[in-house]
Amino acid sequence: MIRFDHLTYRYPGDDSPSLSDLSLEIEEGEFLLVMGPSGAGKSTLLRCLNGLVPHFYGGTLSGHVWVDGREPVVLGPKGMADVVGFVLQDPEAQFVVDQVEDELAFALENQGLDPVIMRKRVEEALDQLNIAALRQRSVSTLSGGERQRVAIAAVMTLQPQVLILDEPTSQLDPQAAEEVLDTLVKLNQDLGLTIILSEHRLERVVQYVDRILYLPGEGQPPLL
Repeated sequence: MIRFDHLTYRYPGDDSPSLSDLSLEIEEGEFLLVMGPSGAGKSTLLRCLNGLVPHFYGGTLSGHVWVDGREPVVLGPKGMADVVGFVLQDPEAQFVVDQVEDELAFALENQGLDPVIMRKRVEEALDQLNIAALRQRSVSTLSGGERQRVAIAAVMTLQPQVLILDEPTSQLDPQAAEEVLDTLVKLNQDLGLTIILSEHRLERVVQYVDRILYLPGEGQPPLL
């Protein structure tokens, strides 16, 4: 599903690369945890998968990355949106409208989908994330765990094959974190969704994942 081939990336103005000669394969349906110290390149690796790196951040990149046969470096985030769903650490940063149901429909409206298909996909996402009761709520009134699940539902309306999450439980209490992780396990098992997430708290996530990718940073090779 995903292949990195000798990928090296340096942010603008940085003397050393955030990722150096990274080669890695991730199978379809895999649940992968990315770990490592701050600054090791975890978020950078995730951003490569939908083209945020280098399209949004600039910098210099060499090597290749493929996701389901597509090259994010060539297509950018818009060209990868139907394959890769990306959820930020702070879900509020990616909310566009105030009402939950409208937020789920927003990306579909941008894609110009038929209203009947759009309604079906919104209902499916509400059901998959178990948030139907929140449909009329304002996102500003939601708890941290509810906001995270709404953010996941919003990207799931585009029916991606890969779901990327950057430290999704970092701002949540243990119970909310467990609810979000249980949801991810369900998506992985029921839909065969490939899931890649970064996380600092190993004890929260390790029992759910298939493999762990450790990025030590400082130019050291990754460990699987």
